[in-house]
Amino acid sequence: MPELTRLTKRAVDAVPFQPKGKPPAFYRDGELTGFGLKVTSERKIFIVERRVNGKPKRITIGAYGPWTPDNARTEAQKLLAEMAGGRDPLQKKREARQHRVTLREALDAYLQGRELSPKTVTEYQRVGVLYLNDWADKPITQISREKVSQRFQSLTSNNGAATANAVMRVLKAVLNFAQHQYGTEEHPLFINNPVQILSQTRVWNRIPRRQGHLGPADLGPWFRAVQDLPNPVLRDYLLFLLFTGMRREEAAGLRWSQVDFANHLLTVTQTKNHDPLALPLSSFLYGLLQQRQVQANPDSPYVFPGNGQTGYIQEPRKALEAVGRQTGILITPHDLRRTFITVADSLEISPYAVKRLVNHRQDRGDVTAGYIITDVERLREPMERISQKILERVEEG
Repeated sequence: MPELTRLTKRAVDAVPFQPKGKPPAFYRDGELTGFGLKVTSERKIFIVERRVNGKPKRITIGAYGPWTPDNARTEAQKLLAEMAGGRDPLQKKREARQHRVTLREALDAYLQGRELSPKTVTEYQRVGVLYLNDWADKPITQISREKVSQRFQSLTSNNGAATANAVMRVLKAVLNFAQHQYGTEEHPLFINNPVQILSQTRVWNRIPRRQGHLGPADLGPWFRAVQDLPNPVLRDYLLFLLFTGMRREEAAGLRWSQVDFANHLLTVTQTKNHDPLALPLSSFLYGLLQQRQVQANPDSPYVFPGNGQTGYIQEPRKALEAVGRQTGILITPHDLRRTFITVADSLEISPYAVKRLVNHRQDRGDVTAGYIITDVERLREPMERISQKILERVEEG
């Protein structure tokens, strides 16, 4: 590193910029050891360098212009004194930054840093706006166990048990992310995620698992009411959910490029659990998709196109409500998934085959499942049996 007698305005002005593409050049101050100048093709930047606890550290003071040589020298003296005492100013800045990170910043970073479905992103943002907005611009280090407990009780009383659980699950995930993103081993944001208090005190609300599905007597009336829907995209989408057991978002985003008519197969790569799904098409599904292709919008890549930002169908709630008014049968898209699984169970189809069909991961403790390789062709016969059983119940109803 070249040495200048003293980093004065005249000396700094005389230092040439580096040619573009060349690495930065460094110049030392001849009077104040550790004070220096870093020069790139565009900027001249004041720095200090010194060992702290045996480790070399380089700290940026600021660019020449906003910083004068005299102001930079004064700042360098302060920083060098700290470093001589064994304190790392960079660590000090990181710790100060840690305590300024707000819940809004942490949530935004969490959503940007993970591969989440548009539905999940919308839900997390909704939680932040509706239920945690008064915490949004406060440092996350101010979210204490006591505050979490109080907010959880308030949400349970005013918004319901399920909402309270959902909000706290979102908060727990964001704070876990923030702990790794902004905290360090030596200086964690908190000793334990404050939402852990709900587990430690065992106060999470018990939510009975939903058991909604179409019973044998419901399938006929519901099926015929769906066929009467004026919107053919919604009609085919709801029937597709029933005959595949697929999750709502995964089915909605299905593209024509994922449908292999030659091999009677469809493949989904973007799934909830990130495991790709290869699904054989039953005779009913093959016919439904062929008819859908004839009616397809040539400008849309989606099997079930919609007018929203995503380009595919979003919310079948109104269609389900219309069917409910006609039949008295009110269900959700996930109830159709449960119906598919219930029909499969009634046929005594292998649990491993059912899990593969609906893209459930095998239990980690299930040793037997680890030895079973379920080829997609071996799923074709169970898939056809499930479809035929549904159609039988439709006819019976």
